[in-house]
Amino acid sequence: MPNSFRSRLIIAFLLILTLMQLTTALFVLSATQRDFRQQQTQNLKIGSNVFVEMLSNRNKQLNQSLSLLSADFGFKRAVATGEQDTISSVLANHGRRINADAAILLSPQGTLLSSSLQGLTKANIDELFALTKNRSTTFEIFNYDHSSYQFVLQPVKAPTLIAWVGMGFAMDKNVADQAKTITGIDISFINQSADRVEIVSTLPTAQQQDVLAQMDQLDQTIDVVSDDVPLGYLSTTIALDNNSDNQLAVLHQSNIKWQQNYDALRNNMLLVFAITCLLAFMIAAWFAGGLTKPIYGLVNFARKVGQGENPPPIKGAPAELQVLANTLSIMRENIESRKNDLVYQSQHDNLTGLYNRVAAKQLLSQLLSKMHGNLVMIDIKNFRHLNNIIGFANADDLLVLFASRLESLSPTAQLISRLDGDSFLLLFQPGIDDQQLDNYLRLLTQPFAIQGSKITVNVRVGMVDLSRGYDSNDIDTLIRHAEIALNQARMESLSIATYQQGEDERYLRELMIIRDLPIALSQAQLHLVFQPKVDIQTNHCHGAETLIRWLHPELGFIPPDEFIRLAENSGNISIISEWVLNTTIKQLAKWQQQGISLTVAINLSAHDLTNPQLPLDIEQLLISNNLPITALSIEVTEGAVMKDAQTVIAVLQQFRNIGISIAIDDFGTGHSSLAYLKLLPVNEVKIDRSFIKDIHTDATDLMIVDTSIRLIKGLNLSVVAEGVESAEGIDILRKLNCDIIQGYVYSKPLKADDFIVWFQQFNQSNVPF
Repeated sequence: MPNSFRSRLIIAFLLILTLMQLTTALFVLSATQRDFRQQQTQNLKIGSNVFVEMLSNRNKQLNQSLSLLSADFGFKRAVATGEQDTISSVLANHGRRINADAAILLSPQGTLLSSSLQGLTKANIDELFALTKNRSTTFEIFNYDHSSYQFVLQPVKAPTLIAWVGMGFAMDKNVADQAKTITGIDISFINQSADRVEIVSTLPTAQQQDVLAQMDQLDQTIDVVSDDVPLGYLSTTIALDNNSDNQLAVLHQSNIKWQQNYDALRNNMLLVFAITCLLAFMIAAWFAGGLTKPIYGLVNFARKVGQGENPPPIKGAPAELQVLANTLSIMRENIESRKNDLVYQSQHDNLTGLYNRVAAKQLLSQLLSKMHGNLVMIDIKNFRHLNNIIGFANADDLLVLFASRLESLSPTAQLISRLDGDSFLLLFQPGIDDQQLDNYLRLLTQPFAIQGSKITVNVRVGMVDLSRGYDSNDIDTLIRHAEIALNQARMESLSIATYQQGEDERYLRELMIIRDLPIALSQAQLHLVFQPKVDIQTNHCHGAETLIRWLHPELGFIPPDEFIRLAENSGNISIISEWVLNTTIKQLAKWQQQGISLTVAINLSAHDLTNPQLPLDIEQLLISNNLPITALSIEVTEGAVMKDAQTVIAVLQQFRNIGISIAIDDFGTGHSSLAYLKLLPVNEVKIDRSFIKDIHTDATDLMIVDTSIRLIKGLNLSVVAEGVESAEGIDILRKLNCDIIQGYVYSKPLKADDFIVWFQQFNQSNVPF
């Protein structure tokens, strides 16, 4: 009966139940809509931060590459000497290595020296040069030809500023796609100029046009979140150019999935509402007390998910509400997973999975609370050459295997990171002793299987002993000392080098010497001196040895042994040899015009002796200066011969065939002098000064010299004694049948004019010493 109490009660209950369900549905939908809006906004802000971090990482990548490039000795030399081909090649190679889209080189005054961007105007160049005066720690954007470039410039110093080198990434579709892959949101790059507006976007074409149609609203969305730009998206705008709003990045968070989830929630709630109303007629009294409980549980669950919490599953909820709760849980898990992925990528090397430089520095700060153990830096010898041989892909595979082996070897390093390229940093706590390190490196350099081939690598090691009073807060100094030790191993062809106190100063000195050597040659800071070679049997001087001297404007006198060694290790020895050869021959030609004939010896390095064209070049040089072949002789050390005996002996034989006299210098100091002496096409042997200087007081030295002279004479070669400093030594050597003496007993090395004065006076005196 419609008017019965039961009917009224049921109707009242149904009305109350309906009102409660409608209220609950409104509350849940409103809360869900608000929470989803907050989540979408938070996702957009996180994506914006990640995008900015991605640009910063690209900026760091550019800075790291430019740091390597600006510290490269060959590149500095090419910039200093204006070798345009070398500059262009190095910029192109470094640009390709990091996939840079633009590379430039500016003079300290802002003049364009080299550029991969064609058609740069003066305004463009001035805009680039302006970046050098306000170099940001984040990133700078350069507008060129309606395109935006993320650009970084760094100074090239030697040690003073000689150029600005810069590289940049184009803000193009690839960058937008990469950013979308990382952040999960769409990106639009907008470039505005006086005549047109360009957009590069991951949005569909229709949405791109919608963004362009609302350009006047974009200025109001900078650093804030707005709706419907374009329709169906939350958007925020980042001004890429700090000086204007002409270059923008607009980040779009789609509302489609949110709207679908919202619609699904609404439909589920309508379904629950309909089922509840239908069943209420039969189980109204029983159902009225427990209906709202699971709904409120769902509301609380949604609120906690929106706040980033991990609430426990809802128990006893209807299946429809449980589906919605599961959907919310999955959404929270996906957000957490994406967050963890982003954190991992920011701390690890993309190729090897090891910690990157930034993470390594952070971890070292934590691990080195107590200074003990060893910091070890390892790189692969000639990796760039190996990279060219086996290809970039195989080289990457090799680095992955190399990193994996570093992690598997014992003793286990407490920290392993890849700094850059083929450079790895390891921390051993407790320290690793010499025997352990030798065994570690032996296992590390076992052949690697790459594409069915066995690739063997050699490594260099720079090591720092952490127990020597380091400050645990100065991680940059620790890493720099490891790099210095590694560079020492590279320069001195060592497998392992340990940092020693004071090597910073030596390292900077060596860098200055290497940098200034080409400048010294061009500015006449180097000069030649000549040390007489006297025939003690006739008491007559027929020749001299050419020696090189360098008086540096800042460092003062630099010993020849020091800068010659650095020149050989840095690849500059050829320009020194060429300068010595040309200067000596010019001096010989000048003396010949004065009626003075004598034989001058020059020293050739191991690098010179591997050039089969050198004998013919020297012969032609003598002929073009109207000098006899006998005017020049060469001196080589046994160590130079041992570098590549077969090639060197062939080159020496060419000298012998031409008629140029050859002398073996520093005889007796090598490990196999006697074995090679019979094979070398030489005319003269010079006994090292270490055996000569004490010949009048040391019986052992006397016996060695006597035996050596007999041996050399037995091979029908001339004998020269170096480093004679006393008259007693001359008498002894004359009795031992030595041919020629060279030493301070007659004269120190003299400049050309002083030498000729001494030469003429000595030969005219005819007075025995």
